[in-house]
Amino acid sequence: MPEKDLKQLIQDTRTYYDSIGRVYSKILNSYVYFTAEGKRHLLYKGNRKKRNVKEQRYKMNLFPLVIPVLKNATKIQDWRFPDGQPDEDVQYYAVVCEAGKQRVPVRVIVMRTGDGQINYHSVMKHENNKRPKSKKPRK
Repeated sequence: MPEKDLKQLIQDTRTYYDSIGRVYSKILNSYVYFTAEGKRHLLYKGNRKKRNVKEQRYKMNLFPLVIPVLKNATKIQDWRFPDGQPDEDVQYYAVVCEAGKQRVPVRVIVMRTGDGQINYHSVMKHENNKRPKSKKPRK
């Protein structure tokens, strides 16, 4: 199956994203809202720099799995504060669930804001076996 043209993939993902609005997540016991910030994060990094084409395609190809993960996740994998500092206004949660035809473990990051609303933030494959980065230079 040929890959979609990047412009078409972006347009299709934006159209789908805009149609969602909100999704109820049992594990979070709350609705997750799909805001402009979450949509922007598919194309841009947190520092507002544009993602490279490979990253954009990666995020947008995983995006259709976000709703099944939010609806079917059975535990919160992780939660943290920005920069590791407790902040009453923002907390991040990661929910993980296998999704898609190939049952790929997918991690969805959501953000709880100060008013208690939970917003979609990001999506990525979940990898349990991450190796620590070596501090030795490679030869």
